[in-house]
Amino acid sequence: MRNPLGKALWSAGFLVLGIGLVVYAFGSHVDRTVPATNAVMAPFVVGLVMTLVSLPIFLWAIFSAVGYARLMSGKGLIARWHVTAGDWDRFRAFDQIRAAEHAWLHNDMHIREQTPPQGVDVIVGRGSTIVDGSYHGITGLGAHGREINWLNAPVDPECIEFPKTYPRGKGGSVELTLRVPVPASARAEGVRVFEHYHPKENPILNPTPARLRLEGTFSLVGGLFIVMVLGALLALMLGAPFPAFLMSDSMRIVKAPDGEEASLAGSFVLVGYFMVFGLLIAIGGLWQIKGHVIPAKARWNTVWLFIAGGILLQLVYLWINGQS
Repeated sequence: MRNPLGKALWSAGFLVLGIGLVVYAFGSHVDRTVPATNAVMAPFVVGLVMTLVSLPIFLWAIFSAVGYARLMSGKGLIARWHVTAGDWDRFRAFDQIRAAEHAWLHNDMHIREQTPPQGVDVIVGRGSTIVDGSYHGITGLGAHGREINWLNAPVDPECIEFPKTYPRGKGGSVELTLRVPVPASARAEGVRVFEHYHPKENPILNPTPARLRLEGTFSLVGGLFIVMVLGALLALMLGAPFPAFLMSDSMRIVKAPDGEEASLAGSFVLVGYFMVFGLLIAIGGLWQIKGHVIPAKARWNTVWLFIAGGILLQLVYLWINGQS
C-alpha cells in the first residue's frame, strides 16, 4: 500500500460523514405512526453504506500507516538495502516474465512504470516490508503450504518471493506473490531475511499446518462460545425466562407505567460489541483451520482495537447520559 496515512485520513473522513448521516437520521423528529419519509431514509441508507465501506478501508490503512511508521523508525528491522536504477530495470523486466508463468506468481506490489533515477530502497522487518515506498505485510508461509522462495542466478538480480493470500468475497482466496529484488551487493542481507522467514528456521513465526489447525480449532470454539453466551445474555435482557437468583429483574426490559419500554440501549451496544469480536475470533479460527497464517501483528492490532473501541464506547455512553 502506497501512502497509507493519506488513505487512512480520507477513509476516516468518509467514515465520520457516514456515521454523522446515520446519527442525523436517528435524531430526526418524525411522526413514528407513519412510514419514514425519504428525508430520513435517504441519509440513513447513504450513511450506512458509507460506514460499512469506509470502516474496513480505514482499519486496513491505519494499521498499515502505524506499521509503516514503525518500520521506517527502525523498530523490528531485519535488513535494508538499496537497489540501483539499473538493477531495478532488470527486475521489472524479469517480474513480467515471472508473473506470466502462473496466476499466483503475479506480483502483489504495483511497480511504477518509471524507474526512479536514484534507485529504490528495500526495508524488511518482522512481519512487514517497504519496497519503493510501498508497504506490505509479509510472512514466510502462505496458503496450501506455499513457502518463501529464493530465485538464484541466472536471475539478475536474485529475488525473494513471499506468498500472499487474500480472502475472496464469494468464498475461497486469491493467491499472489510479493517479489523483492536482492542485488549482489546486498546478498548477505537478503539471506538474513530469507532465513528469518523460512519455516524450518522459524517454526513459531511460520507454524506447521497441524499447529494452525489446532490453534484455529481453539479460536473457532472459543469465539462461538463467546457469541452464544452473549446471545443468550441478550435474549435474557429482552425478558426471556430465567431464574431470578442468576439474573435480577433490574437487568431485564420491563414495561413502564405509561406502556413504554425502559431503555437499555447502552447495554445492548456493549453486548453487541463483544459479540462482534467473538465472531471475529471465530472467523479467524476458521481461517487458520483452512491453513492460513494470521500474523502476530494482526492479532495485536485487533486486541488494541478492541480495547480502544471499548473505551470509546464507554466515553460516548457517559456523554449521552450526561446530556439526558
